[in-house]
Amino acid sequence: MRMPIPLFISLGMLITMTFLSLGLWAALPAETMLPIHFDFSGNPDNFARPTIALFLLPGAMLFAVAVFVVSPSINPKALDRPGLYTAIWLFVILALAVAHGFIIRGALFALQALQG
Repeated sequence: MRMPIPLFISLGMLITMTFLSLGLWAALPAETMLPIHFDFSGNPDNFARPTIALFLLPGAMLFAVAVFVVSPSINPKALDRPGLYTAIWLFVILALAVAHGFIIRGALFALQALQG
């Protein structure tokens, strides 16, 4: 059985996000506050501890991928327009990955500041 391309891409991004998060989580002190939300100018306006900040979006992606994988069995009409379904799927995981990238960036800056 072939793995659908969106699932393959999703799993690759999820694995990458998880390993980046694990590496930074191990390197950062637990009391560090990381940016998790940004305004339109890119300035952080909400913060969280590393456990929440680094694993919230990989968890959200895991949930989103599960929904995209399961939804055609629940609602077969979801695949009436497979191109649109694939585009929405890829857009959602890309948006989550980009948002996670901002959090990773904040974590790297925090780690750099801690190291001197």
